[in-house]
Amino acid sequence: MAFTNNFIHRSLLFLVIFATCFFLSTSVLSAAKHKGIIGEDGIEIEVTCVFCSPPTYPRNAIRLGREGYVVVVFDVDTDGSVLDPYVVESEPTGVFERAAIKAVRKWLYAPPNHNEVSVKVNEVRAKLSFNLQ
Repeated sequence: MAFTNNFIHRSLLFLVIFATCFFLSTSVLSAAKHKGIIGEDGIEIEVTCVFCSPPTYPRNAIRLGREGYVVVVFDVDTDGSVLDPYVVESEPTGVFERAAIKAVRKWLYAPPNHNEVSVKVNEVRAKLSFNLQ
């Protein structure tokens, strides 16, 4: 009997944690349009993310009740793929960076162009917010 109760308790706990992670992960994505620069002249253009999956909320942050944000900078290649993402700012540090980078690497943008020419966009900046609700 004790084994059955313990099993049910653990199963329910797992279900609650899983559901919380799922719902939290879907609420942390910032806007799907971001700005970057092209060329040596530093012309600023807007790129549109067509597939911006939200990051997974770290379990440790959920357990500790942590909220915060991460600012990631990256390039968008001519095919819309993300290149070389890196963190430039985060609060608190050491909590959400890995989840943010992992998510941004999967993002896909509409192929950027300027004056009807395919271009690579540099220094695109995206802020990902992590909020418990």
